[in-house]
Amino acid sequence: MDEPLLTIGAFARAVGLTASALRHYDECGLLVPAEVDTGTGYRYYTPELADRARLIVGMRDAGVPIETMRVVLDSPAGEAGAALAEFLADQSARTARAEEAVRGVLAAVDAGPAARPALVELPGPVLAAAIRQVRYAAESDPASELASVLIDVAGAGVDVVATNRYWMAVRSLPAAAEGDGGRAVLALADAAVLADRLDAITTAELRIADGTLSLAGQELGRDTTYPAHRLVLAGLEPARTRAVLARTDLLAGLDAAAYAEVDLFLGEQARLRSPSTAEQSDVRGVVTGPPIRLRVGTALFGRALAASLGEEVQLAVTAPDRPMVLTSPYQPGFTALVMPVRHDPAG
Repeated sequence: MDEPLLTIGAFARAVGLTASALRHYDECGLLVPAEVDTGTGYRYYTPELADRARLIVGMRDAGVPIETMRVVLDSPAGEAGAALAEFLADQSARTARAEEAVRGVLAAVDAGPAARPALVELPGPVLAAAIRQVRYAAESDPASELASVLIDVAGAGVDVVATNRYWMAVRSLPAAAEGDGGRAVLALADAAVLADRLDAITTAELRIADGTLSLAGQELGRDTTYPAHRLVLAGLEPARTRAVLARTDLLAGLDAAAYAEVDLFLGEQARLRSPSTAEQSDVRGVVTGPPIRLRVGTALFGRALAASLGEEVQLAVTAPDRPMVLTSPYQPGFTALVMPVRHDPAG
């Protein structure tokens, strides 16, 4: 008995395909109808074609290409299996590549835009002088990470910094800068070499990227961490007592104290006094704010004074246990922070 013929619409509903998909698979030779009316062009299908159609649906949903479908449908079981295995291997490789690409994109999104190198121009001798001015605040032990000078480019300028954690010297230089900023930490020996080179360069063009400073083909940089000096400066508390004092009197008083530590009195009369001998020296100047006494290291305070320029220095003091800020009215870009010595005020 002849099998019943199904219209394209009925067959489409039975196998889960659209009529347009059936026409496409007919044109590809994958699913040829049992009969085609020569007059109307209508396609008719037999129920036995349903199994083939459902295989096509499954492979379509899996993304199997037409040529692989043809091999699977019209080849022996062994060849059909090999074709599908090859397809799966290819899909697995594609998936792995896609996952790797997506992970790379996500990492780039998380990291944000790549930082642009810092490019800065400034007079070479000025930068050289700044390096020499601050370097005496650096740690003297070559093995220490702080036996270094920091060159930090941010905004419209360059900060040259050195510290040994007991005092810090910062020289801020105006400069034409481009990029996203950057910092390079130079070992003291490299900083000295750089300063010597800069003496002979009228306009120095610096590039800082990934912790490396480049100047005319020379690259310098130390792989080490360095204190965030801008955060330290921004975190200073407002000063309670301020003074403008004669620098020569301060230096002479430190020499006269002849002791590792000295007490600094800021009041109606500024003076220095040795805590061991009671030797004291008056210091000319003007003090505003409440009287205060703090103890400082003689050598440390002396280095900070020696690094400043001019006949007077400006001091800003918050408390006996907080950093004293030393600046110069003759050089607005210079700042030194000096840590007082902890002691018993009653002693």
